[in-house]
Amino acid sequence: MQTITSKRDYRKVYEDNNLEVLKGNLFIFLTRKNQTENSLAVGIIVNKKVGKAVVRNKVKRRIRAFLRETRPVCPTGKDVIIISKPDSGTSGWREIKKDLSILFTKINN
Repeated sequence: MQTITSKRDYRKVYEDNNLEVLKGNLFIFLTRKNQTENSLAVGIIVNKKVGKAVVRNKVKRRIRAFLRETRPVCPTGKDVIIISKPDSGTSGWREIKKDLSILFTKINN
């Protein structure tokens, strides 16, 4: 699994004509097909509306933990940007895990 870190890589996903948007209760996924079919690139965006830095970092850690747990199930050949909604800062681990798993199953289908 790769990470999307540069502004240029984020812009590639945003400006793609075949961009797919999936909305959940706590997260929004922006996905597009990438050039390599056997890798997954993930970028995580957590706005200041979620909370202070401690809360935002907690949400990022939980997303990364979910990705580590479900690496074999995650789709390949995609670039995925995960954008958190403000409610994700007050949600528990089970709710975050449930919402992420629902969105990842939608990507697979």
